[in-house]
Amino acid sequence: MIDHTTGNADPALPDRVMKKAQLRLLPFLLIAYLIAIVDRINISFAAETMNRDLGFTATVYGFAGGIFFVSYALLEVPSNMAMMRFGTRVWVTRIMISWGILSAAQMFVTTPMHFYILRFLLGAAEAGFFPAILYYASIWFPAQWRGRVVSRFYVAQPITSIVMGLVSPPILGLDGAMGLHGWQWLFLIEGGPALLMGLIIFRYLPDSPDKVGWLADDERRWLTGALAADAAATNGSAHESLFKAITDRRVLTAGFVWLFYVGTVNAYYNSMPTIIAAKTGMDISSIGNLTVAGGVIGVIMLLSLGWHSDRRQERYWHMIVPWTLVAAAFALLALATSATPAIIAVVLIFALWLPSQPVFFAALSETLHERYRAVGIAAVNTMGQFGSFFSTSALGVSRDATGSYDSGLAAIAACIVIGIVLLNMLRRQAKAEIGPAAGKG
Repeated sequence: MIDHTTGNADPALPDRVMKKAQLRLLPFLLIAYLIAIVDRINISFAAETMNRDLGFTATVYGFAGGIFFVSYALLEVPSNMAMMRFGTRVWVTRIMISWGILSAAQMFVTTPMHFYILRFLLGAAEAGFFPAILYYASIWFPAQWRGRVVSRFYVAQPITSIVMGLVSPPILGLDGAMGLHGWQWLFLIEGGPALLMGLIIFRYLPDSPDKVGWLADDERRWLTGALAADAAATNGSAHESLFKAITDRRVLTAGFVWLFYVGTVNAYYNSMPTIIAAKTGMDISSIGNLTVAGGVIGVIMLLSLGWHSDRRQERYWHMIVPWTLVAAAFALLALATSATPAIIAVVLIFALWLPSQPVFFAALSETLHERYRAVGIAAVNTMGQFGSFFSTSALGVSRDATGSYDSGLAAIAACIVIGIVLLNMLRRQAKAEIGPAAGKG
């Protein structure tokens, strides 16, 4: 059997090369992504004690949490343009070191303005990180392997829940040590790994397959040939208009789907421990245990849902059904007056909110024209970041105005329903364009 793309006569060679590349590269990328998420959401564990110590209202906290997404969204494209100039390894190193410093610097917050500025700068520092990782995957993994690789990045998100649940309560327990509050220790300790990982990536992450010593000559030839074939297949797409990409009806609809789904639920995750405490009466240690359990469930569901969607070659119902259950879970959480229904709702959110996200991007990539697929996905993600800003800010205002999170949680449920309606429009459009036999939607 010969690989007609590269002339390779060994049918086992592609799998061998991809296994090597994943074992060599994915641990770096997975750990880096995990650290990024930890430093983005650790304020959710710091919130209760930090707000009390500094006298911050839920409105102040919500705006500070939300403004992170503004700078992140505004600078995502410019950051990746800079990456193309300086190289992925150098630019990811810059991103990680700068966000590690800024994340740790949150320990010095004393006023709302300090908090706003640091969260805005943190979003600016981290901007472009995930697209950079996706780009790096594209220069190492041919197209037919990228779906599996990207899905493994997403595992970092539920794993983050496990890590946060395990390490945050003990760190917060350092309250008073060396004259620092527990939340100050949290920012200091959890900011350090980003600095260290940035230096490790700079030292050990290879820029390209051309000269790495762990690939044999025939392996390198196959990989560079397969990547060149991919590049030839997409030749000419780089000059497609950005305006055309972001004004495509499917991109705009998908962007609003992402805004109403991910954008609103991010508000919940920014205040999750505080909401769980208010709804269940749990202490921070118990909340940590629940977060660990939720992370384990999330990992299992993420891998299972992605596998089942690929196996059935169906995308939209693999989102509509979980999203409907997530909307119901938020409604239940808003209405819950005792711990048991609140815990059931929280576990459902852990189990179903995240696992369907890779399916969403798979569906989006399959419906967008290849010429502007990348910029279309970036535009959709940017709308989600702006949604995160507005919803996170609004949740804090709602909490101060009503004295509880119930109205905000109900609003999240309603927004998810709107997202489902828009998603169903995309499903119908995809079915009409590619036909029932291909779309299965």
